[in-house]
Formats: sequence, C-alpha cells, structure tokens
Amino acid sequence: MSVFNRILIVIAALVIFAGAVITLFVACGVSTAQILPYGWAQSILQHVADASGGALASIIVISVIVAVAMIGLLSIEIAPSHKAVSLVISSTYEGVTTIDLDSICVLAEHVGVAIHGIRDVKSSVKENPEGLLVDCRASADLGSSILEIEPELRSRVKTAIEQLTGLHVAVVDIRVKYGSKKAKRLAVS
Repeated sequence: MSVFNRILIVIAALVIFAGAVITLFVACGVSTAQILPYGWAQSILQHVADASGGALASIIVISVIVAVAMIGLLSIEIAPSHKAVSLVISSTYEGVTTIDLDSICVLAEHVGVAIHGIRDVKSSVKENPEGLLVDCRASADLGSSILEIEPELRSRVKTAIEQLTGLHVAVVDIRVKYGSKKAKRLAVS
C-alpha cells in the first residue's frame, strides 16, 4: 500500500476515533454537547446527551467498540511492516542481484528433505559479518541414525547455499528430533 493511502487511513482513523471519544464523553456526561468549536455536530451531540435507557447504553457500547477498532487500525497502520531482508549476491554497473533470506530458508529446507531419513526441515537464516548463520530443525524418521543424518544435512545445506547463491555460510546448526508424537505412538504399539 502506498504511503499516501496509509496517511489517509491514519487521518480517517484519527477522526473517527476522536468522534467516538467525543460521543462517549457526551453520552457519559463528562462533557456537554457544545464540546466542539463553532457548533460542529452540536445538534447530533445534543441528541446523544438527551438519550436515556437502552438508547444511551447502545450509544456508549457502539462508541467504545468504534474507539477500540480505530486504536487497532492505527496500531496496524503505524507499526512497521515486516519487509523481507535481502542479501546482495552481485552488484555491477548493469544492476544488482539480491536474494531474500526467506528464499535461502526454502533452499535449505528443500535440500534437507531430499536426505533419506528426514521427514521435514524448518530453517532460519541470519546474516553475520563472517557469513550466513543457518539453523535447521529436522524431523527424522524413527530408526534413522542421527549420527549419519546430522553431518550429511550440514554438508548438503552449506554446499547448496554456497554453490547456488555464492554467499559464504559460516555456521549450520542442526537440531534433529524423531518424527511426531503420533509416529512415536504407532511405533510403540
């Protein structure tokens, strides 16, 4: 979404929030209907001030819901958006080639599941001055040798990332667990 659209959403949310709070103040008797300058919305606020019983309760509830919704919208719009971190693979006068860290994770996971005895791999990648730090969490089949899986996974992930991206991999941390709880229950039976 463009910056202009986000600014419009923030301004609209602030105006709606202010309206909800003013309505709430008038409905609760904290302020009079003449709270706004130049008599803006005075007749509407006077109806709010004159309301009683169920109508008053409805106005208060709706004002609170609208105010909370606008706070939520403002927090979403003002909070920094998560942008994918990109690493530069090459930079020449013809242009720049980058790759997202998420793509490197996908590569590591794809390489990992190709290894016999590994069911699933989840990975994360961080950039470090010495190179990439890759963390792989693998789920192995019951009966697979972790002592055989671990070095093969480390070697294949490191080699694939370095060969396919040209980026140096400093560390590949491996955590292996055996299958799921369901698989363990089936193996015990």
